Amino acid sequence: MSNSPESSSRKLTNKYNLPLPLVEALAADPYDSGGADLSVTSIWKPTQLVDLVRRHRSEIEVDASDLIPSALGSAFHTLMERADRHAIKEKRLFAHLEGKLISGQFDRLLLENESATLQDYKVTTVARFSRHSAGTDDEWAQQLNTYALLLRLNGIQVSALQVIVLLRDWSRNMLMRFLDYPSLMVQVVNLPLWDPAEAEERVRARIKAHETISPCTPEEMWHKPARYAVMREGRKSALRLFDNEQAAQYFMSTQKGPSLYIERRPAIYTRCEEYCEAAPFCPQWKSLKKETPDE
Repeated sequence: MSNSPESSSRKLTNKYNLPLPLVEALAADPYDSGGADLSVTSIWKPTQLVDLVRRHRSEIEVDASDLIPSALGSAFHTLMERADRHAIKEKRLFAHLEGKLISGQFDRLLLENESATLQDYKVTTVARFSRHSAGTDDEWAQQLNTYALLLRLNGIQVSALQVIVLLRDWSRNMLMRFLDYPSLMVQVVNLPLWDPAEAEERVRARIKAHETISPCTPEEMWHKPARYAVMREGRKSALRLFDNEQAAQYFMSTQKGPSLYIERRPAIYTRCEEYCEAAPFCPQWKSLKKETPDE
């Protein structure tokens, strides 16, 4: 196992008393960055998050239940890799950029005639897939274009990018109810391939960004600002949502009927609250919680 900070062990808990074989399987993390300074995925993560994980990796506690989604992804990768006899699979690449050793292991490279299609496997939710389809989530494009850059630096030109997506919460019943619901549990997504010069410029800029540890931006914290909901007694959903209380008050004054009231829905920092393993060690997150104790 590498001595890279990204491959150091974490403390695994079992708060929900999951069966021991499952916990042991979840604990067996085979990831090894090969001694790289930065991986393809960490390049695009917030600099503060990467630094905190690097410094506190051995102190971070992760519950076994939180590792189940990533385990499902690993199982899907293994299933696809075992059956695939037509492509280059799970190959780790290295390159030196901006004085750093960069590493990434792509899922699948299909070589046909003069073209090379780089493919990645994802297991995710319908909601996440919908955000990507709506153009509000470019993490997949960043990741695959960085792999494509590594391949070019290793002598292979990529001509197309695809993500093969398994929707773990897909439901046939939901398909019958919503016109824009994904038609199948498996979806193939074509991603934009960045111009080679642009890709290298963007990746180099992200590597340089990690030289200075910066506080996370609202976008990096997946921040949703506080909203003001005009509610009616006996109704669960809001009549309208507003960004400020004054607008909510005005709307309420235009409505007929009694029993209207305003419900403040606090700001949410989704990544910090639910997904950031470095949150317990983050001074920015501690400060935010002190400033808005009700949020």
